[in-house]
Amino acid sequence: MKPGGCRKGGPAMKTVLAALNAQYIHTCPAARSLRESARQAGFAVTLCERTVNEPFDALLASLALEEPDFIGFSCYLWNISLVRELCVELRKLLPRAFLCLGGPEVSFCAKEVLRQLPEADAVLSGEGEESFPALLRALEAGAPLGGVPGLWFREGGEIQAAVPAGPVPMESLPFPYPELLSGDAASLSGKILYFETSRGCPFSCSYCLSSREGGVRLMPTALACERLGVFLRARVPQVKFVDRTFNANRAHCDAILAYLLEHDNGVTNFHFEIEAELLADSTLALIRQARPGLFQFEAGVQSTNAETLRAVRRSGDVSRVLSRCAALREAGNCHLHMDLIAGLPYEDYASLGRSFDDVFRAGPDMLQLGFLKVLHGTQMEEQARKLGIVCRTRAPYEVLFTPWISYEELCRLKKIDSLCGALYNSGRFRSSLAFLLRDVSSPFAFFESLAAFAEERGAFDRPWGRYDGHALLLGFCRSRGGDAETLQWLLRFDALREGRARGLPDFLTPPQPPEAAALLHDAARNEAVLLSKFPRLADIPARERPAEIRRTLRFAWFPFSPLTGEEGGRVVAIDTSTAAAREVKSKR
Repeated sequence: MKPGGCRKGGPAMKTVLAALNAQYIHTCPAARSLRESARQAGFAVTLCERTVNEPFDALLASLALEEPDFIGFSCYLWNISLVRELCVELRKLLPRAFLCLGGPEVSFCAKEVLRQLPEADAVLSGEGEESFPALLRALEAGAPLGGVPGLWFREGGEIQAAVPAGPVPMESLPFPYPELLSGDAASLSGKILYFETSRGCPFSCSYCLSSREGGVRLMPTALACERLGVFLRARVPQVKFVDRTFNANRAHCDAILAYLLEHDNGVTNFHFEIEAELLADSTLALIRQARPGLFQFEAGVQSTNAETLRAVRRSGDVSRVLSRCAALREAGNCHLHMDLIAGLPYEDYASLGRSFDDVFRAGPDMLQLGFLKVLHGTQMEEQARKLGIVCRTRAPYEVLFTPWISYEELCRLKKIDSLCGALYNSGRFRSSLAFLLRDVSSPFAFFESLAAFAEERGAFDRPWGRYDGHALLLGFCRSRGGDAETLQWLLRFDALREGRARGLPDFLTPPQPPEAAALLHDAARNEAVLLSKFPRLADIPARERPAEIRRTLRFAWFPFSPLTGEEGGRVVAIDTSTAAAREVKSKR
């Protein structure tokens, strides 16, 4: 509701916070934190959490039919265009509603946003846990808005600048998921939950908004652990920490990891963004104690070009970064995701290829090649103007070309990234890719050639079926005169590890010798051997064990060991519940 327009003596102002997430499984921690801050201040706030993939009419109706007095939008790269469209139509439907935008996509260009979007009444910049309740109090009382920290608003036809909002004490932040506290967590089923124990970053990378913040503020470790206990008791599938550099403070990091180790519920996975160079031996020692799947880590490398790293203010020891990441992988019990960014200053196509190779050799579970986004409010915004880096005008402001890399080369890199994602990051082709890459000096050159082969066959112009990746790798191997017969068996092995034995295409069912059927039959009934190979079967009651074996184990004959490469025919049992594979001898 417009200032001074609240109902005198009537019901309280009806307030809605709209969070338009990128995917259904996501939740919006910022909007949830604001909701809880407002509730603690005595305001009733409704959270409307939807996705950008829903029909526009459905999104518009979900907001307009509520007839709220106040709608606040949490604005990010992935939803800002949609938020703008909704504001235009909501202003027609709700002419007296107060439309307010907040979040990183508008905080650093608030005046420009209000100029471009006359339908919006205000932008709440910066951290909002204290300023949002202050805004609601002013609106309900019909009081002047000039004292609300961080608020840019219209008054008398002019845009009024904000009084700077200070940092919010970390100990005062509300817990964003009260549903877990009340035992009513059904609405969060199947969702990824997010949690923060720090704000700010010790680094000043020019492409990142965190460079605008000074230093790191920590939530008291005891409070952080108390709240993590809520997630553990609720047995949620995954919690993603949104701390920009979780291990910036070693003592804080180690204390939290130790708590999670001690209170592990055997179910919940915790995801952290870390700076690999800061990864201490004490932290690695804790990580090595974790059950597989308890922790996963994301390490941003961005580039291994020293000149590039200096230009974006990421000084550091690249060799230590890579060696620490390799040490994480060697632990063998945690998923590691490593990032590169294409389009950074002074990195050309060949240099990017070298960065790719350096990171690939560290052995991450996932290697993501991102593309520079020139975000409003970052130092990169000014750097781009000075250096001639050209990006899209609209969100996500992705780089189009630079003085060092062309648009055509960036398009080629996107195809390489697409194949890397579908074939390597998916984990579906571990044995096949290991075989193809065993004598390759440059993984980047391999994916570059594979991308050219795929493009010639129109593979980027259509959706892929389940076995198109298998066919692509086999065809590529044959085109280069490789050992297609061995690869064919390994592709079969990879397909079987996904739990599918029936319905495999002909090229994944090579001929087997006559004795294979009998060997498979005997191996499947050799319960003593299967118990020794798959210890989890011992936990199944003896009467139920044969059915469990039939349900979860797949048996396949191979002319060599797909696990070791040793020659000679053998039977391999694959546990489809874990993807574990073991060689099994028959009774014969």
